[in-house]
Amino acid sequence: MTAPTRAAYRDPSSYELAILSGLQRQPHVYGGTVPPGVVADRRARNKRARAARRTARKA
Repeated sequence: MTAPTRAAYRDPSSYELAILSGLQRQPHVYGGTVPPGVVADRRARNKRARAARRTARKA
């Protein structure tokens, strides 16, 4: 795979700008659609899973 050249860059379309602006208005990855308790549980579970993977790589 080669690095993109300067000619590969272009101005975003109005549709792309609308998508980007809509995504930027969300406060965080869950966008306020998940209760805070569920978010905390998921993050704790992910933290334990990362630690387990880290330990498995060392073994």
